[in-house]
Amino acid sequence: MRNQDKYRACWLICFFFILTPAFALEAVPHLMQHYAAPKSPIKKPKTDKTIIGAVENVRIIPPDMVLKARIDTGAKTTSVDARNITAFMRKGQQWVRFDCISGTKGYTITKRVISTVQIKRHNKPPQTRFVVKMRITLGNVSRNIEVNLNNRDAYTYPVLIGRNFLRDTFIVDIVKRYRYTPQAYRNKK
Repeated sequence: MRNQDKYRACWLICFFFILTPAFALEAVPHLMQHYAAPKSPIKKPKTDKTIIGAVENVRIIPPDMVLKARIDTGAKTTSVDARNITAFMRKGQQWVRFDCISGTKGYTITKRVISTVQIKRHNKPPQTRFVVKMRITLGNVSRNIEVNLNNRDAYTYPVLIGRNFLRDTFIVDIVKRYRYTPQAYRNKK
């Protein structure tokens, strides 16, 4: 084959590959008019549940103070920072005295022990914790729930909100933070 013939063949191949997509693209809109894309199988759920962030402010009562809380859907129960935990007996029942810290303020709280729980920990032996009832408020939702007491000084957040508080009311969006301010609790007597 001569050089001139090779040149023409190359030019013809290039011309074909360059112009063919342009002709094909002109036909696509006409074909697309009759094509309806299927609707997405993923539907956004309609819900009356409140969307909260991965970290929120909560009010704990007593002592009626606002603390930062980590929302953990993997935790079964809520855990509250408690220091100087001391168990004692009162009228045949087990009670516990502990301190809650908020900034520079400390509050001593006395509560009747509901039960004790064994908490599994990664690469550590299980830990026994006292369980008491405390009122937790997140936004306008307030519940008197069982919480376990644990020294959370080494943790970033003094409260860990578990499923026993979240159940049937909240959806957690892990990207969001501090969406709600806990309202003051009004005792309904």
